[in-house]
Amino acid sequence: MKNFIERFFSVIFLIVPLTWGGSFIAGKYVVQDIDPVASVVLRFFFSGLIMLPGLFLVHRHRHPNFLEGAFWGHLLLVVLTAGIGYHIFFFWALKYTSPTNTAIIIALNPFFTAFAEILFLKKRRAGRFYLGFIVAFAGALWVNLARGGRLDFSNLGWGELFCLIAALFWSIYSITARLTKKQEWDSLWINAYNYLLTGLLLIPFAGQMFYGHFWSSVSGPAWLGMGYMIIFPTAISYTFFYIAVQRKGPAWPSTFIYLVPSITANLDYLFFKAPLTSAMVLGTSLVVLGLLIGNIGKNQMEWLQSRVKSLILRIVGHRHNSS
Repeated sequence: MKNFIERFFSVIFLIVPLTWGGSFIAGKYVVQDIDPVASVVLRFFFSGLIMLPGLFLVHRHRHPNFLEGAFWGHLLLVVLTAGIGYHIFFFWALKYTSPTNTAIIIALNPFFTAFAEILFLKKRRAGRFYLGFIVAFAGALWVNLARGGRLDFSNLGWGELFCLIAALFWSIYSITARLTKKQEWDSLWINAYNYLLTGLLLIPFAGQMFYGHFWSSVSGPAWLGMGYMIIFPTAISYTFFYIAVQRKGPAWPSTFIYLVPSITANLDYLFFKAPLTSAMVLGTSLVVLGLLIGNIGKNQMEWLQSRVKSLILRIVGHRHNSS
């Protein structure tokens, strides 16, 4: 089982962009009734409450040493960047722009992350990684700017600015997590405490939650959206992303975020009737192609080619037998 996960880690990792794409849709429902700070509090506090009991039951042997000052320094960086910084601006962005625009601009963060890796970590990448990066970014940019088959640079405002700031915070998180984490610190425990502390630290600033009518005034779709965000993109996918940062480096998992805008654009069409154009299809194709070029290893590509070849031969054989 472990060898299977190691070999097909890139394929399994697709659960992250899939659930994150859904989080933009869920978040749009949430911010219609809950302000951004209260949204972060609810999302992270309850995600922490979900994760911690399970970790104490089955993963207690990897619990961090609370007497180690360096651990608290690392955890504080994670809370301030990935917990508070990114998500405050994430929810503010969704208040002022569409889920598709939010997803596409936040997808800029692999650029910042890769640049920071070169500058601070002296990281070198194979040429195909950068080629895939360029192709995927071009597809992501096209999805966002194309309107009815043409490019439109209008309607850019506060929402897009908040997206850009969120992307910067996420890149800072990716680098600082890599630089400050010790190998013996378990990622699952760090994420669980990140969620809990993020929620606790922001409670004094979540004024909306202290109004007596708050809990009854939030609509059903908003509560469903919050429940989705607590469990899937937060408790599951952020943990998986954090593990990938430690195993592969910050740029590798960040590149998969290019898939999120295309997923979000299609979900945006389904839930909010946002236009689904040929430009979006083209952009999605470029994103997937870029990810294959930049991230799928030689062994995985050979496995994929063999499966496609087997499928084609099976179809041809079925048609031949039918005739």
